[in-house]
Amino acid sequence: MLLACLCFPFAQLWSNPVNGLLERIDSGASKKFIIQVKKGQSDFFELDQKGDKVVIRGNNYVNIATGLNWYLKYYAGIHLSWNGMTAKLPESLPKVSTPVRKETNLSLRYDFNYCTYSYTMAFWDWERWEKEIDWMALHGINLPLAVVGQECVWKNMLEKLGYSKEEINKFIAGPAFLAWWAMNNLEGWGGPNPDSWYTQQEALQKKILKRMREYGIEPVFPGYSGMVPHDANKKLGLNVTEPALWNGFTRPAFLLPTDSR
Repeated sequence: MLLACLCFPFAQLWSNPVNGLLERIDSGASKKFIIQVKKGQSDFFELDQKGDKVVIRGNNYVNIATGLNWYLKYYAGIHLSWNGMTAKLPESLPKVSTPVRKETNLSLRYDFNYCTYSYTMAFWDWERWEKEIDWMALHGINLPLAVVGQECVWKNMLEKLGYSKEEINKFIAGPAFLAWWAMNNLEGWGGPNPDSWYTQQEALQKKILKRMREYGIEPVFPGYSGMVPHDANKKLGLNVTEPALWNGFTRPAFLLPTDSR
């Protein structure tokens, strides 16, 4: 019973992702806010006051986080930037003297493209991704491209199709070039990837998706475009386009729609 009583406040503290976000911004900050989910026909957030605590309401946690960002910027004078996601909140928060409500009919708010993942995010770990997901929530993003670990799916599929480890390594690009590989521009460049890379990225993507879904962020997964290794005709007997070159690189082939399989 005593253990349950001790654990209950802690469970309450982390019962929603915005409390966790507040604690990452400034330790103890979650005690200064009241977070409330409220149904609504459109995406919105509201700011209000209850005693010495600021109330932030919204129809989901992404919009509540956006309301938090609004409050910090326009009431507390605190700007959280892409490279600065922490701040020291005042001991006594500025009061919301008049309730505020902001809403939008733009229900889908997208983020990222394939190049971003190789130009910027190729070697991000969970600590950096956690900050990025927080930043997305603070800015109302609810539909980000989520392609971390897509090479793990390809590796598993190619193994099932009978490709050897050496053949897979010649096909899947290295971390900083995965975007151009996924866009059907090249094979294998910057690789091979060690087995530990696939294990690491699979675990990382699962963490990313879990946190996104806690916020109510809907990840966008890559679809299948028909890309196959350039030798899929010889190796698997598939009916494919003739592989071409892209800036001197051998490109993957594409399955032809006339292939009966």
